Amino acid sequence: MAGMRMDGVVVTDYARTAEEAADDLNAAAAIVGGEGVSGESYGPLGAQIGLGESYGRAAGALRRQLVDGADALKSAAEALRHVTVRHSGQDAEAAELIKRAGEIG
Repeated sequence: MAGMRMDGVVVTDYARTAEEAADDLNAAAAIVGGEGVSGESYGPLGAQIGLGESYGRAAGALRRQLVDGADALKSAAEALRHVTVRHSGQDAEAAELIKRAGEIG
C-alpha cells in the first residue's frame, strides 16, 4: 500500500502487550470458579431458589469468556509478529535491490 509506513518495533511491542494481556486473562480465568459454593452457602432460601447453581453457571460463563479473550489476544499477537517478519523481509529485499542497482550504475 503506497504511503503506508510500519514501525516493526512498535508492532512488536503491541504483540508483546497483547500476549501479556492474554496471560492476565488466563490468570483471571484460573481463579474464577464456583468451587466450594453450594446451595447452602446462601442459606435455606438460596438453596431453595438455586443460587449456588446460578453462581456456578455464571462463573463458568465468565471463565469461558476470559479464556476466549485470551485466545483472541494470543492470535492477534501471533498475526502481528507474522506481519513484522514479513515486512522486515521485504525491507531487506528492497535494500539488497537498491544496493545492487548502485553497484551496476
